[in-house]
Amino acid sequence: MLRLTNIRGSQNRAQGTPGPEGSIGKLAMAELHKDLSALAVDLLGADGMLFPEGYPMARPATTALWNNAQQAFLRSRANSIEGGTTEIMKNILAERVLGLPGDVRVDKDRPWSEVPRS
Repeated sequence: MLRLTNIRGSQNRAQGTPGPEGSIGKLAMAELHKDLSALAVDLLGADGMLFPEGYPMARPATTALWNNAQQAFLRSRANSIEGGTTEIMKNILAERVLGLPGDVRVDKDRPWSEVPRS
């Protein structure tokens, strides 16, 4: 189903009418990756709590490759943040696709330079 959604989204973008498929795909893949990597760590039992390569105090050479379930589990959490958080994707889908009322925004009509920040 997700593959078909991505194909439909690609076709719509090629025609110049992007739809919500990109947000749906990103949201679904981030959640699926989190669930699958959590299952993999759970299946390892107590070994899932240990990082098999030790805990070196060095920057890894790559971040996208997963050498083990623990690394995939930790990396999967980033998928729900990068490229727009899962919460933002849910808001976009709720407001723009489902037509639900948006969040209360008291500073909606103010320029960014005038928005108070803490």
